[in-house]
Parts: sequence; C-alpha cells; structure tokens
Amino acid sequence: MDNIISKIINKALDGNLLERAEIIALLSVENLSGESFAIQQAGRAFTSQLCNGEAEIHAHIGLDAGACPSDCKFCSFAASNRIFKGHQEHPVEKIVQEALDLEAAGANALYLVTTTRYDKEKFLEVAKQVIASLRSDVPLVANIPDFDEDYAKELARIGIKGCYHVVRLGEGVYTRCNVEDRLRTMRAAKDAGLVLGNCIDPIGPEHSPEELADLILMAREFEVGFSGAMRRNTVAGTAFEKYGNIPYGRLATYAGACALATGPGIKGNCTHEPNTLCAQAGANVMWASRGTDPRDTNMDTARGLSVDQVREMYFDTSWKVHKGPSIFY
Repeated sequence: MDNIISKIINKALDGNLLERAEIIALLSVENLSGESFAIQQAGRAFTSQLCNGEAEIHAHIGLDAGACPSDCKFCSFAASNRIFKGHQEHPVEKIVQEALDLEAAGANALYLVTTTRYDKEKFLEVAKQVIASLRSDVPLVANIPDFDEDYAKELARIGIKGCYHVVRLGEGVYTRCNVEDRLRTMRAAKDAGLVLGNCIDPIGPEHSPEELADLILMAREFEVGFSGAMRRNTVAGTAFEKYGNIPYGRLATYAGACALATGPGIKGNCTHEPNTLCAQAGANVMWASRGTDPRDTNMDTARGLSVDQVREMYFDTSWKVHKGPSIFY
C-alpha cells in the first residue's frame, strides 16, 4: 500500500478537506491496484457513516426527445448526432402516471428531465400537475436547461425542491452550452432555495484526473446536496465512439475518491447508470429511469432500471434503502 495514498485516505476519513493535488493522487491510482480497492473501501465507509448506512433510489422521468440545439456530442438528443428527428413529447397524463408509479414503488425523489426544446412555461404547468397528483412528500427535482433568477424563484414557488445542474466535462467544447451560463444557473438555483444536485459527468477514458478534480472542487464550492461519479455511456455513431466507456471497476474507484474528496459537508454520493461496483464503493444515490433518456435511442428507455431493480443492487451490496422523502432535498 502506497504510504502517500494511505495518508490521504486517512486525512479524508478524519473529516479533513483534501487539497487538489491529493484528490488528483486518489484519481490517478492504477486500476485494480491495492490502492484502488482501499479508496473504494474508504469511500464506502465514509458515505455509510455520513448517511447512517442508508442509500436512496431517485427516479428519472424523461419528458421529451428530439434534435436538441444544445448539441452535447455525448447525448443521443444532440442535433448533430441525427438520432432523433423533429421533437416528440410524452403527454402529461403519461408523465403523471410515471410519477405515481415511481412514488408507489418507493422512489425517494422524482426528477423531471427535458431537452432545450421543451417549453419552459409548459414545464411549470406539467410540474404543478405532477406535484398535485403525488400522495406523499417525495420531492420533485428539475433537470432542465439553463434558466435565470426569476425562473429559479418560480420553480421554488410551485413546489420544486431541487435542481440537478452541472458543468459537464468538455462543456463549451463538445456542447453548445456556455460554462458561465451553467454556473449562473447553479447560483440562481441556490439563491432561490433549491437544493443543487451534482455529479462529475460524463466520464470517459480520455478524461484526466485533473479535469475530474476540478469539477469535484466545484461541487464542494457550491455545497451541493450530493455529488459523485457518472460514466459516459457512449452512444454508437457519436464523436465519442472511438473512446468507448470506462469500466465500472474504474468508475468505482472514482466514486470512492469523490466521496472522500467532497468531504463531510456533502453526504450523498451518486453514480449512474446503477451498478453494484460503485454501490460497494460508496455510491448511495442511484436512479431508476422512465421515459426518454440521453443514453438511449427510444422514447421509452430500454436501458432504465426499475425501482425494485435498483433496490436489489443495494441489497446485494448491503445498503439499507431509506424509506420516505430524500434526505438530500
């Protein structure tokens, strides 16, 4: 066991915030090494302590699909990828029913997810209908394109509890989204009282430890409700096909490192797509999925897992699933 890595792990476990160089060191260890497994084990212990051994199942509901002008090259909706033609939306009745089904299945939080082409006023109306239909206090979270301060306040006013929003890897280079606009949206959400959900994504084999470390530090600066490590699921025919995916074993080390690096102020540690290796390494927020999905080429995702399937993954990795509304929102 490398003595430097051991000292960094122990520093984090003692509740101290890591420096950038220390985070980079954790993210740089050799895959399948003793150090990588030590990071995974420490990440699990750290997150378990922060959350009393409980994990959560959050649920993604994709509302629309189409040739999105944000043109994120890793996304199946990107206009330049030519996978989806035109613009299609799920009817509000279907969205409400998906929310009710996921709530009944025990999801701890529900996310409404849209492309840039989804009308912002329509989103508010749909969200209000979903909130009115829910039978519990399960929080509703917006995963939508950039917005301003007034819209953030309106999201909070109608009862939305949180916003999932991040600066993605390659933002402004492989997307048409402006980094400052993303940051402005994140600040607006926080100022409006929305809890900010976050993840380091979408990670591919070409991304450096330095890039990942900078986004981890950004998550820490924003005092997000949760962060974590999400791999890119490379869509065939896109610009990233030549790189492929990172293995979940490598992502598990990143998940453990994220838990340690975000520190005791950020309890939640997420990953996507759901997998047992990352759960074993400390990821305690994973998603069930319905509707459209930027990793899929169908209007109703063929990739998405059910709440029960995610619960089974937690059982297999000895997590206790939290019952009731998410503690992160």
